Amino acid sequence: MRNKVFSLLLLLVAFLAVQPASAHDYHASITDVKYNPSTQNLEVAVKVFMDDLESALSRQAKTKITYSSSSEEVKKQMADYLQHKLSFEVEKGKPLKAKLLGSEEDVDVVWMYVEVPVQKGTLAQLYVKNAILTDLFTDQMNIVNVNYKGATESVLMQRGDVTKKVAF
Repeated sequence: MRNKVFSLLLLLVAFLAVQPASAHDYHASITDVKYNPSTQNLEVAVKVFMDDLESALSRQAKTKITYSSSSEEVKKQMADYLQHKLSFEVEKGKPLKAKLLGSEEDVDVVWMYVEVPVQKGTLAQLYVKNAILTDLFTDQMNIVNVNYKGATESVLMQRGDVTKKVAF
């Protein structure tokens, strides 16, 4: 079963890498999380289609938002959006404080970069919530890859199932 899910995730990742978003018929995001032991931070990169992100930010702001990595308003809207839709907990019920470092455009997608201080030498588990775009699209799929000490665990989150526990 795990191999089937992993194969599906790999296929989806490959598809996301080559498919233009101008007319995408699917809704997906990829979140890569890596624990950096020297800084004791989670280094997080979130990849979403630009038009989907603009729709989510516009809905949140109740005004039209057009992505620009240099816009202070867009940065504020992204930080607020991620604060509500993406979270990490080492202990259940105690979300870690995340900080948006910035973002960049890559053709028709946006990469958002987040840093999350963990303040623990080791992680036995990590609770991940990824509800990005699930309120906009019923078919939204959020793939989260968590890398800890060289091993990667991948989980798939969808509407109604946005929080997963990753154990190491």
